[in-house]
Amino acid sequence: MPPFATIALVLILARVIAELWLSRFNQRHVRAQANEVPPAFRGIIDEATYRRSIDYTLAKSRFGDIANLFDAGLLIALLFSGVLPWAFERFSVSLGTSILAMAGFLFVTGVALSIPGLPFAWYAQFKLEERFGFNTTTTRTWVLDRVKGFLLAGLLGYPLLALVLKLVEWTGTNWWLWSAAVVIAFQLLLLLIAPVIIMPLFNKFTPLPEGALRERLFALAQRTNFPTRSIEVMDGSKRSRHSNAFFTGFGR
Repeated sequence: MPPFATIALVLILARVIAELWLSRFNQRHVRAQANEVPPAFRGIIDEATYRRSIDYTLAKSRFGDIANLFDAGLLIALLFSGVLPWAFERFSVSLGTSILAMAGFLFVTGVALSIPGLPFAWYAQFKLEERFGFNTTTTRTWVLDRVKGFLLAGLLGYPLLALVLKLVEWTGTNWWLWSAAVVIAFQLLLLLIAPVIIMPLFNKFTPLPEGALRERLFALAQRTNFPTRSIEVMDGSKRSRHSNAFFTGFGR
């Protein structure tokens, strides 16, 4: 095995081992706190609900370990089985080696790599989440979300790949600097367009109605010098019973 391949394999295995160790360490800590409700949560959560949250956390963590092992095995098989050079040769013969064709190869490879993970995503949603009463997603919604995700990846990811490959051609040995700058700029752009264009494709957003909660949130933002343009309520009830809050944007 070439030295570069050996280094890659060692790094992959080291990452997997580190992630598994951290996961096991976290599971031990969760189990150690499972016998009684922590003082900070007493009066807020009852013992039965707390016990169920412990079971959910452990089940989700163990399932994540299995999924991570599968992903690592798939990556190792892909890198060392020779399937990538074989696929590249077939792809090049059929479509050539232009920038657009090579970007297409990278995009198709990424999509192909994501497909084996779909059964894990399905199990997590319809078995694990369902068992603990969190799932509200229908099969139709789940499939549509995946289709939308693939389409968005094509609309956004494919042009980015083509641009990065073109930068390799244009800028020579400094390609990585230009490519990094473009990717960072793209990620910053996503921060701006995701809440207004991408996220509404998956969930419904409505402005938080006037009232005490809205006033308190804007007051909190003002006290912390956090410029706030709007506060939206996301209807995630068609996918999960989990609740969450987040903010997005760029700069101050």
